[in-house]
Amino acid sequence: MTTVRLLIQGILSFAFLLISLSTNAQTNISFTNKFTFQKSGSIDGVRLVSLIPAPITNEYQEISSLSSNCGTFVDINEANKVLLYDGSFEGQTMSIFESFNYKTKPVKIDFNNKSEKNICTEINPNDFLGNDGNYIDTNNATIQQLGNQLWNESDGTIDYAKRCYEYVASHFQYIQGSWRTLAEILAIGGGECGDFTTLFVNLMRYKGIPARHNIGVWKDGGYHVWPDFYDEDYGWIPVDPTFKNSDPTGDYFGRYDGNLIILSQGLTSFSSSDVEIHDTPLQTIFYWFWYSHGYGTINAVHQTSKDYQVDGIKDIATTDKTTSIYNLQGIKQTKLQRGINIVNGKVIYIK
Repeated sequence: MTTVRLLIQGILSFAFLLISLSTNAQTNISFTNKFTFQKSGSIDGVRLVSLIPAPITNEYQEISSLSSNCGTFVDINEANKVLLYDGSFEGQTMSIFESFNYKTKPVKIDFNNKSEKNICTEINPNDFLGNDGNYIDTNNATIQQLGNQLWNESDGTIDYAKRCYEYVASHFQYIQGSWRTLAEILAIGGGECGDFTTLFVNLMRYKGIPARHNIGVWKDGGYHVWPDFYDEDYGWIPVDPTFKNSDPTGDYFGRYDGNLIILSQGLTSFSSSDVEIHDTPLQTIFYWFWYSHGYGTINAVHQTSKDYQVDGIKDIATTDKTTSIYNLQGIKQTKLQRGINIVNGKVIYIK
């Protein structure tokens, strides 16, 4: 029997929602992060593998009572955990979800007080240095030129970080669309919250300052991404160039008001169960499936505990025939491009 393998990659899109911020500490809430899969067509004998980010306690939140209806929680590094499901998919619909209690930890850095650092875990800040795939490239000429310009105008690390935050907010446009590579962001002159974060993180890491993406969902639906950077005197310092872009008179440097559930920090690499991702922002889900007979596909919908639908998942199919990178026209490529790429028989969708 010929096995046809299909790969579904959730489009890790996000929509920036300018929500009124609150500086008041939040109480504990219960939250469910849920994906519902549905078959179409007549496929049968399905093996489904899904990878969902799972929250952990960090500088900005306390997570307790983490559980799931199926799958296994896997620690992929000290900063990130995933819920991995690898099993059968019987019937027409199936849900995979994780539930947990969440308590926010708002942060407002007092730059006149070095006695209390914003440090919660034993994570090594140096883990958030250097290049990461197509998103963090400190060898980029534009990043180097801009970084040197702002560094020469600065009085130390904090001043440099603030100048970078203000520059990104004021010199790049908010442009809707999903995660873009650094080259794409610079080419079009802007992006969404994840792209603003990518710019800031690049500028920090170019000067040897640890910085990372904080990737998550709002408690009442929707997505957001914002960066922080590490300083020996203050610990992790949150900033939000996207909010600054929308509210130029606002102050979002050293401030986190606690309305986001952080699902992952930094970019994710994972390899297990015949699947892998490398240096990728993990905000919603990656999932793959194989089937033994029939014809059709599998779609998924993302919902939070408030039944707020926050994402649609687009499906792509291929057979396992290639050993290099090709586009859908069969033209061999030297690297991944925006759109559909066929890599060793796997379809990789870059939006």
